[in-house]
Amino acid sequence: MPLVRHPKSALQLIPSYTGATLSVTLSVALSVLLFASISENYYYSLMFAGLAIAFELAKFVALPEIARRKHRKDWVGVMGATLLFVTLAAASILGSIGGLQSDTQRIQASITKAEQQRAALIEERQLLLAEVAENQKAIDKYIALNRIKNFAQPLQQRNEALRMKAATIQDKISTLDVTQETPMTALLGAIATAVGEDKAVVQVYVFILLAVLLDLVASFFICLLREENDFRRDYQSKLKVNEGGTNEHEEENTTDALLETATPDAEKVPPTATPCQREDSDVGCQQEEGGDKPKDMEQHQNVVSINSSNKYEKIKKEVISMKGGEAISKRQMIKDYKLGTRTADRYFNLLLKEALIIQDSETKYFYRAA
Repeated sequence: MPLVRHPKSALQLIPSYTGATLSVTLSVALSVLLFASISENYYYSLMFAGLAIAFELAKFVALPEIARRKHRKDWVGVMGATLLFVTLAAASILGSIGGLQSDTQRIQASITKAEQQRAALIEERQLLLAEVAENQKAIDKYIALNRIKNFAQPLQQRNEALRMKAATIQDKISTLDVTQETPMTALLGAIATAVGEDKAVVQVYVFILLAVLLDLVASFFICLLREENDFRRDYQSKLKVNEGGTNEHEEENTTDALLETATPDAEKVPPTATPCQREDSDVGCQQEEGGDKPKDMEQHQNVVSINSSNKYEKIKKEVISMKGGEAISKRQMIKDYKLGTRTADRYFNLLLKEALIIQDSETKYFYRAA
């Protein structure tokens, strides 16, 4: 049994919409980080951030536009949209790389600053403790010489103050966060060790890979959603056609079949027969002197071809059986006889030409001719 594809439900599309939203948001955010850091001025930063957002949105709008123009076979438009997408994608990748680089450098600068501050405090505390130790040696010496009041006591007071200051510095060191390596820097360090390259070089390559993957993932989700929405629209239109009647392709095939059945074979028509002799005898045909063709021959052939349709004959009989002035619903006629919209329009035009029905010029409703 062949598999029949059906449109995905809203629940099934939640991962696709979530992935598209996250990837597009991350791509825009990284580009904004880079462009906003171009200038220190607040207003210029806002302007560059808006420029980054415009570039990102134009990139993701140009992607589905390529498929639409390809479907319309507008090859010049396809080339233009592709060129625009490639250019904006390259700018987006560079922006993502710059955003990752600037954000990583900011984190590393914060870690370096904290480490330097911690090292300075530790060094200051060690100097204080070293001074306390020197003073203690002098105090012991002065006590041995019995010079406590004039020399040893001031040094003891000095040591008390130094110890309090060292304790304060120790409290500051304890309150500082312990600098730890971030997962990203740890990963970059591991990769650099594995490949034997400098950490900065590895960082650039990793950021390029991440930026390209981010754009590819966003493009994948957007293309997936576009294709699913197109399929859903086509699927629903086919359901409506099946419920309402034949589609345009079937209408054309029906018209061709009617023309073939209504046109007599050339072998059955005498070579010397005039155009009027080739048609039914009950059809009026005016012929000019000299054997000219009858007037409105092409319209007459269309009338004969459609009159040969059983559906039209049934519709015609039903209209004739109606009372004068009774309303006629085209929608109901389409539903009852399984007609397509274009076929119903042809039938109603023929009924108007044969003066079987009339149409109100204001309401556009059809009525049985009196």
